[in-house]
Amino acid sequence: MVHVQHLDAEKFLQAYGVDLQVLYPWEGVVTPPFGAAWAILGPGRSTKSHKHQEGETFFIVRGHGEMSVGGETTPVGPGSVIFQQPFDEHTLTNTSADEDLMFLTVWWEDRELWPSQEDDKPPAPAPRRRVMVTAAPPTPNGDLHLGHLAGPYLSADVYARYLRLRGGESYYACGTDDHCMYVERMGQSLGMSGHEAADFFSAQIRDTLAAAGVAMDVFMNPRTSPYFKPLVLDFFHRLYRRGKLEERRAPAPYCEPCGRYLHEADVAGGCPHCGAAVTGNTCEDCGRINDCIDLKEPRCTACGTPAGSRPFTRLIFPLSHYAEELRRYHRSVTMNAHLRAFCERAIADGLPDVAISHVSSWGIPVPMAGGDGEAPSDPAYAEQTLYVWFEMAARYFAYAQHLSSGDGTEGSYESFWRSPEAEIVQFFGFDNSFYYAILLPALYLAYDRELRLPTAFVTNEFYRLDGEKFSTSRNHRILGRTMAEAVPRDVMRFFLAYSCPEREETNFTVADFEETVERELRRDLQAWLADLGRKVRDEFDATVPATGDWTDEQRYFYRRLERFVAEAAEAYAPATFSPQRAARLLCELVRSARRFGKGEDHWRGVPERSQERRTAVALELLAVKVLAILAAPIMPELAGRLWRDLGCSGSVERGTWEDVPAWVEAGQRIGELGRDVYIPGVRGRLDAVLAQGKDRLQAPGEGAGVINDSATGGSIPIRR
Repeated sequence: MVHVQHLDAEKFLQAYGVDLQVLYPWEGVVTPPFGAAWAILGPGRSTKSHKHQEGETFFIVRGHGEMSVGGETTPVGPGSVIFQQPFDEHTLTNTSADEDLMFLTVWWEDRELWPSQEDDKPPAPAPRRRVMVTAAPPTPNGDLHLGHLAGPYLSADVYARYLRLRGGESYYACGTDDHCMYVERMGQSLGMSGHEAADFFSAQIRDTLAAAGVAMDVFMNPRTSPYFKPLVLDFFHRLYRRGKLEERRAPAPYCEPCGRYLHEADVAGGCPHCGAAVTGNTCEDCGRINDCIDLKEPRCTACGTPAGSRPFTRLIFPLSHYAEELRRYHRSVTMNAHLRAFCERAIADGLPDVAISHVSSWGIPVPMAGGDGEAPSDPAYAEQTLYVWFEMAARYFAYAQHLSSGDGTEGSYESFWRSPEAEIVQFFGFDNSFYYAILLPALYLAYDRELRLPTAFVTNEFYRLDGEKFSTSRNHRILGRTMAEAVPRDVMRFFLAYSCPEREETNFTVADFEETVERELRRDLQAWLADLGRKVRDEFDATVPATGDWTDEQRYFYRRLERFVAEAAEAYAPATFSPQRAARLLCELVRSARRFGKGEDHWRGVPERSQERRTAVALELLAVKVLAILAAPIMPELAGRLWRDLGCSGSVERGTWEDVPAWVEAGQRIGELGRDVYIPGVRGRLDAVLAQGKDRLQAPGEGAGVINDSATGGSIPIRR
């Protein structure tokens, strides 16, 4: 019997952005070990960028386009045949304006085509590449609490330290977000000017970050930086002169009793996208932005009056024009699934155009004359300032210029933003996703398409305290400086990494903190190191033994150490960044080494096995070395102490990473390994400090306060 199928538009279905007619499996006829379909891609359209477990071949029948597979793009036309390996990201684009692109696709699963386990590892950072690591600037309207530290600030510090550990050239840059309206409003509530409030709380933030061991190379004050404002003005003039900004007259929320337009901190209502309560332009629940006028039941936050509306002319950035370019950019940038899904939904729903000027006296005034004399024509701009998120684009130029300037030389932001030898990795809370992943890249594209945009975005979710959101107004918070006063800095860093809200919201409780430190650090680590130190002193005169004969168990343990290193490298890489996983690997390494050591102690009483005994102790000492290296990004002080106690020279923090663990040198004398307490007890210490009331909201002169309750938002501080 002859079985025939014909191309039939009525059998088409939509998948991957194309019209498909499935040929195989052929229902009721045959189910071969492959699938096949006719596909038609309309003019100017692209397939969804995707990857899957099957190998796939495309046979181009009609039309012309471009095929991108694994980052390589090539033109295709009738007669072209393309093969794509499993898990290669690929997309096909019809470059014609008026002709369909027709092709046959055939796919099949073959596990032998899958990439090897080695190929699936995240790539190690290039050792010669300069990396600028940034964290979203904290707002200087209060000190930082644990929710802030557990977010981008500690994570970016951990990543920058990891890059240096691998011998890379990394720089951690940040600065305060002085022109956020919350700063001026906090100053008013405390009887201070906005600038006084910014200076006061910036000092608090610097101290807290230093107390947490967050080490930055640049901590920029936007008002004193010689680069920030000139770069913001240049950014504005360039976009305005090139027609990238539009003047529009539109209504905006207005409070009649207060006599002022409302935006950011001055207006609250319901999110137009998800309905959650929101203050200002950003919803912390869904991450989407609003224009304030579209808030549900907007009201003035100063007097509580329902907001009216009045029109005024302002400058708009037409973000919707950049949707396709953003799609292409997002395919190249590293980000987690939550952020990628957010970006795809936001673009699919239609990007909003964004006002970049507002009626306000706080911030940088809208420039009334461009470099060539062109300027906004409406005199109302005299009362407007640039939106703080428009400023943010040039802020990252300023960081780069600070980093590239020094020793009396004037550098350029282009050393990071144009050089193929440099890259930028950004850390921020998920509630800032729209700005960092969508608005800022679009602004950079409008400014200069030759810029090298950030290569990775690393986000975090909210960190809660006793199951509830951190809140200053309800005195429901623990300041970072308070915890640093109560417990050792490394202990605080360890627990914030261990409980980091990297993929979902996590929670801090004093009881969980105390139990985790006691279980993971004190009980196992202290006991193992004390026991190992005694072995080396009693059996080998405090010197590192050379390896001798091996048992199978010893060989397995060495392979286990190699796996710890490989898994830690994954945990520290941007694509799979997980401080939680890294911290827990340290704990598992200690437990594995302690179990191994206890088992190997039985060779001590068997003279014929002295060779194996030497190997066992050398392996335990190697485990201490591996622990010191892997712990350095999270617990730098403990890592340094272990390094010294092993008798190793230099610093553990730069260039010591080993993908294949190398022995502690035989004959090397150990120091005080295991003799002192590495992790002191913490039970009751944090509660004792909290009982002193140091975390209550205080006026200047007494201490620091916070009005920004976001656990991920903000401003910051320095290593240099």
